[in-house]
Amino acid sequence: MKLSKRIALIFASLLMVLCVSVSVSAKESPTKQSFKASLKQSAVVYDGKTHKPSVVVKDLNGKTLNKKYYTVQAKKVKNAGTYTVTIKGKGKYAGYVQKLTYKIKLRKQKVSVSKSNITVRYNRNKATSQVVKVTKKTGRVTYKTNSSRIKVNKYGKITVAKGTRKGVYRITVTVRAKNYRTVKKSIRVTVK
Repeated sequence: MKLSKRIALIFASLLMVLCVSVSVSAKESPTKQSFKASLKQSAVVYDGKTHKPSVVVKDLNGKTLNKKYYTVQAKKVKNAGTYTVTIKGKGKYAGYVQKLTYKIKLRKQKVSVSKSNITVRYNRNKATSQVVKVTKKTGRVTYKTNSSRIKVNKYGKITVAKGTRKGVYRITVTVRAKNYRTVKKSIRVTVK
């Protein structure tokens, strides 16, 4: 009888140690809990400066999460574009990942042309020309015409070939620049 009591006591002790060990292990092992991350500012307009997205992370109850529970992967960026910000959980949030989108938008350009309407007299003997000035903030200017009889050089000098038929022609002025919105202006050329 004493032997069976002793065996039962040893078995009970082993069972208790095992339960405590499992309990401690469960507390220390990370569980895949989730959180809610957001950006303080999800989009900005290009300003020539370097930006690094700022992240706010909260638990599901709305309480700000301690930084020891997550890491943020975000590059310092300058140029217009769409970028990904990755937040990875640590500790009890290990295994949970959230990705956010950060944008730098194209900046507007102020572009104007000195003349939007040009009138020239029909001349079958010689070409006629006028100059149009493009005032721009930044970027490369290109010109496109809807007739091979109308030419524009890189300085904005418009030449109407001799013998060009009477009518209305169009010149499209395009200003392009990295990080800026493309701007198009139209010039109407009338040959009378």
